[in-house]
Amino acid sequence: MIHPSHSKKDLVEIIEYFEFNEIEDFRDLSKSSLQKELWEYVKGLKYINPDMETFFVEDVGGLIRYLSARSPKQLLTQHLLEKVSLMSKNIIFYCRECSYCLPASNYDCVDELIENAIEISQYGDLPMVRRALRLLNMDEKIEVSIEPIMTKRIMKRIKRIDDMKRMNVGRLKITSGKHIVSFD
Repeated sequence: MIHPSHSKKDLVEIIEYFEFNEIEDFRDLSKSSLQKELWEYVKGLKYINPDMETFFVEDVGGLIRYLSARSPKQLLTQHLLEKVSLMSKNIIFYCRECSYCLPASNYDCVDELIENAIEISQYGDLPMVRRALRLLNMDEKIEVSIEPIMTKRIMKRIKRIDDMKRMNVGRLKITSGKHIVSFD
């Protein structure tokens, strides 16, 4: 049975990615109907193309395990998202606006700051958390480095973006000699 933490959007993404074209009108089905259809279809499969980029499954058994387990995406409730957002904003405020000056910030002591950083580090899929922790790790007063905990999918996406940035860095090429520039 497909774990209920997978959203309908996740299931549609799986159907489109692995090209399960035999499931008809999957966008129009309810989540529960889509779960049943997809589960029956996947159980009858013999082979799928391995995927180590998005879903990290090698075969049909891996896809069944992926669907049976809790969704690896970090889903947050509205209350938790607001709490994490506020903590991240306070850390960014401490780092940027207060220039790492504790008395000018919203924090009373370094321990409170580190405690908030550790608490938000488990939500590393959120860009604001990664930014807050990156800025905080530049602080010389804090001896421990707090790294965000991210899912494999986000880690791959960030690595792919960094690789594209490195490839598109402008390179200066100097040639000597005479050059004629004409404007028409």
